[in-house]
Amino acid sequence: MAELDGELLRRLAEWDTKGGPVSSFYMNVDGKWYPRKHELMVKGEDLTRELEQQAGSLDKTARASVARDCQRILEWLETLDRKGIRGIALFSSSRAKLWEELALSRPVRDRASVDERPQVLQLEALFETYESFCTVIVDREKARVFLAKMGRIEEQTDIFHDVPGQHDQGGWSQARYQRHIEDHVQQHLKDVCESLLRFFKRRRFDHLILAGPSELLPEFERYLHDYLKQRIAMRTTLSMTATAAEVLERSLAVEEAIEAERERYTVERLMAEAAARAAVLAVRPAGRLGEELFHLRRPAGARAGCRGERGGRGAPAALPGGDPDLQRERGGRTDHPGSGGSAPVLS
Repeated sequence: MAELDGELLRRLAEWDTKGGPVSSFYMNVDGKWYPRKHELMVKGEDLTRELEQQAGSLDKTARASVARDCQRILEWLETLDRKGIRGIALFSSSRAKLWEELALSRPVRDRASVDERPQVLQLEALFETYESFCTVIVDREKARVFLAKMGRIEEQTDIFHDVPGQHDQGGWSQARYQRHIEDHVQQHLKDVCESLLRFFKRRRFDHLILAGPSELLPEFERYLHDYLKQRIAMRTTLSMTATAAEVLERSLAVEEAIEAERERYTVERLMAEAAARAAVLAVRPAGRLGEELFHLRRPAGARAGCRGERGGRGAPAALPGGDPDLQRERGGRTDHPGSGGSAPVLS
């Protein structure tokens, strides 16, 4: 299965279909949306029917090519193992004998289209916005570093230090040797942090996951550079013998949690903005908006401070909520809302 990178996008853009149609098939296969395989297949069949409908206006040969595309897509979907996969992108041109498949760790928008070229806009957006996760597993003697991106994981390096074993003799010798061990442990943690910083400068990951004994992680974190501390997304426990698949599973769980938190924040922000707008609209009709509507209903020459028959250059200005005609009738005084009586009109 292909990996989403710049090379793949270039390869798709350069497909030579020999004039044949290309079926582009994006589908969200997240188990949260489609917990049962049957539900997944029903959605897949709906999308392939869209492909066939779009091919309806093409010639017989092109329609047959799209029909074969649909058959292959459904066969591939039937055998899909969704573990760690939340979205898929399939591209097929049976007439040109071209096929490409991608399994993604992030969901995509369901879409099926028939065109002269593969539709890669969603892939390009994912490629530009995909974030990387670095996991460091550390204990008192060793460290392992993994980098995960786009559902793929790679172990970068192993860092080992010769930390002396525990000394079983008592007395002062045991106490001195214990201090010797602790000195080695501290140096080991410092060295791992320095190695991690050099790796970050070289590869620039977005998030950092710290894994190790709970009593050791605070000490390890103390030696981290601020650049790395700012990227800590999670502190957890993982065995030093954990497999790459286990580390990737933990990384994907953190990625989903970050994504869910961002969605929650966005929803809360939009709700707060909507509530603020509703509050403003609830108040304005009795105040400024009401005044604006009042003036819009009056002849232009009757507005305060305007040239006209009744409101020339020398007409007094109205205080908020005041009627200039009523002010003149009261001899230049008006009742100002909230003032508890009359207030002088400024000329």
